[in-house]
Amino acid sequence: MSAMAQIDSDAPPSDITTAFKAHGAFLRGEAGGRRCMLKSAKFDGMNLDGKELPQATLSGSTLTRASLCGINLTQADLFGCDFSAANLKNARLEKADLRGANFTLANLSGAKLRGADLRPGHIMQWGDEVKRSTDLSEANLNGADFSFANMSEANMSVASAKGAVFRDVVLHAVNLAGADLTGADLRGCNLKNANLTGTNLDGADLSGANLGDANLRNVDLSKANIEATNMMGAIHRDSQKPLPTEIEDRLREHSKWIASNGSVGSRANMKDAELEGLDFSSCDVRGVCFDGANLKGAAFVRSELFLTSFQGANLEDTDFSFARASGTNFAGAFLHNAVFISTRIEDAEIIGPDGRKTGRALSARFRGAELQGINFTGTIFDGADLTDTDLTGVKLNFAKVKRAKGIE
Repeated sequence: MSAMAQIDSDAPPSDITTAFKAHGAFLRGEAGGRRCMLKSAKFDGMNLDGKELPQATLSGSTLTRASLCGINLTQADLFGCDFSAANLKNARLEKADLRGANFTLANLSGAKLRGADLRPGHIMQWGDEVKRSTDLSEANLNGADFSFANMSEANMSVASAKGAVFRDVVLHAVNLAGADLTGADLRGCNLKNANLTGTNLDGADLSGANLGDANLRNVDLSKANIEATNMMGAIHRDSQKPLPTEIEDRLREHSKWIASNGSVGSRANMKDAELEGLDFSSCDVRGVCFDGANLKGAAFVRSELFLTSFQGANLEDTDFSFARASGTNFAGAFLHNAVFISTRIEDAEIIGPDGRKTGRALSARFRGAELQGINFTGTIFDGADLTDTDLTGVKLNFAKVKRAKGIE
């Protein structure tokens, strides 16, 4: 068993420097060399550019806003470390243990993480074991190499990974909502059950990847290579029916807005827009404003319509089949011959600023809407307000009315 230099978590910089020197001697096989063990050490704001620390143990340490450009942490134990807002440009992290680490807002551009372990870590917190996913949200991953790494359940929401390499990476159930993967290499990676809502995949290579049961709402696949890609069970748009570039851009920014809880991106506002005949099927348009818009003949098949507003919009012949309309506002809309086959129309549960349930809910509203000839076949009404509407010619075959005002 090799000797280890174990330093107190609040050790002064001189002791840390001594430990690093001893680690260098250990790597060179020199007498008196000792492997560095710095568990729960504090390196916040320190400059460790170019340090050679392969195989070191830094588990539980904090390195927030530290400068770690070109640092060598190959095969290091970095379990549960906090690298938030740190600069790890061109760092070497091959085969490092990064389970449960925090890289929020960190710069990992050009870093090498081949074969690294970025799975969730089980961390003791106040006496309880807590599962914590590795967090790369809003990080700069441009040009980084994650080949052969295991990133299961990692949070990469709103991260920028332009030109990054994810060759044969395990990305099972990863969160890539609002991320930018322009030109990324995702060949052969496993993205089963991943959330890619609003992810930019322009120029990305997904050939041979597994996207089974993945969420690809608001994703334009028309510019990505999806040859031999498994899409079974995935929620995705028709790559042959892309939306206009301006609309695609708005939806991407909207996805960032949702994924970041409003810190980046912007809410999509399409009030009074001319959107006739456009296909928003399988899109995530939660909270989008379409008030007064012309959406005649448009499609929202299998779309997410949580708190989406269509107040006063022209929705003639628009198809909402299999969509989920939670708290959606259709008040005063023109819905002649619109289609809601097997749509779920329900309350939207109101969540407070602290993320907790308030016990209050907002019903889907059709108050004063024109519904003549609308097709509600197989629709589930579980919190809808259809008062002051004309239901002449409305089809309700096989509909399930649990809670709905205005339907007898």
